[in-house]
Amino acid sequence: MNKKEIGFTMEEFQGRIQKVRKSMEERGLSLLLVNTPENIFYLTGHKSPGYYMYMCLVIPLEGEMTLVLRRGEVGNAQVYSWLEGEGLVAYDDTDDPLQKTVDVIMEKGFQGGRTGVEFTSWFLTTKNFLDLQTKLKGAEIVDASGTVEQTRMVKSAKEIEYIETACRIVDKAMAKGIEKIQPGNKEKEVAAAFFSEMCLQGSEYYGTEPYVASGPRAGAMHSSWGERVMQNGESVLLEMAATVNRYHGALMRTAHLGKPSETMKEWAKVCIEALNAAINAIKPGVTSEYVDEACRGVIERAGLYENYRKRTGYSIGIAFAPDWGEGHIMSLQKGDQRLLQPGMVFHMPPALRKLNAYGVGFSETVVVTETGCRVLGNTKRELLIL
Repeated sequence: MNKKEIGFTMEEFQGRIQKVRKSMEERGLSLLLVNTPENIFYLTGHKSPGYYMYMCLVIPLEGEMTLVLRRGEVGNAQVYSWLEGEGLVAYDDTDDPLQKTVDVIMEKGFQGGRTGVEFTSWFLTTKNFLDLQTKLKGAEIVDASGTVEQTRMVKSAKEIEYIETACRIVDKAMAKGIEKIQPGNKEKEVAAAFFSEMCLQGSEYYGTEPYVASGPRAGAMHSSWGERVMQNGESVLLEMAATVNRYHGALMRTAHLGKPSETMKEWAKVCIEALNAAINAIKPGVTSEYVDEACRGVIERAGLYENYRKRTGYSIGIAFAPDWGEGHIMSLQKGDQRLLQPGMVFHMPPALRKLNAYGVGFSETVVVTETGCRVLGNTKRELLIL
């Protein structure tokens, strides 16, 4: 048998499964079908870049779970997940994976009843959903989106440890990337330094590429590196994440080549004040909206809301591409009345941008503690003038 490389104890996995089954019971579900790779990882430990192929974790209210996956991925599941034997059911590339899933459901006696499906999963295509409806006769299929995600909001001590390690890697990678910010260098040289240092420090492949945007490109959200040559007198907006056992930590900073304009200095000051306000507002029992108001209020009072217009932050933890965040689980934003709890982890990236002109932003990854919050990185929070 392959040597197991599981990042958590079976006790922790069983605790997660019990919480999910309690939620299933509350929703009146006799069966839950999970297609989201982050949720499958959370409950089994299985991880592989091959998640783009159909994969489904079949979870009955009682009894053993089964992971249906491509035959080529079984080896990864045997190494990284606690599942083995009949808990892993493979399909060949020439098989119908939906029929294989239905066969598993029928063979284990789970047919009929109320079946929960993740309607919001990016990895359950419309075709597969329609095929499932056709093949799973007699079952009432209902939307069970969020059943697993709600148990992921509060992180365990081990999960926080992974995220903090990722943040330490990002600190080192950010420093290496900044060394490449010089007039005449290209953005891709900064990105290359990020990638190299993150790999050398122990990061796995991560959910989204680093962002390196200089000059007018910094005025657009999610601008990534290219062939552009960095020039004196312009800003460079940097944002990246690292991942350890699929847990991400992220960081945003801004550097400036030469003497910054008064506008750039003011915008940097406002962003840092807004970030500090959000950090100071975080504590158990406050609402998501309360933290957003603290951050957004600084920006609004500075008359810069039109250059902002976004959420304050989002949950961060397990991720596969195309995202490194868990904003679909919880975001710090206007109108969200959910209460913060110890163990929640957020990435908060206030940024100000003027399209086709310039941009500035700063962020931190923080964990909610019993009395407030703790910043997980240690990169200095200031406009770096080079």
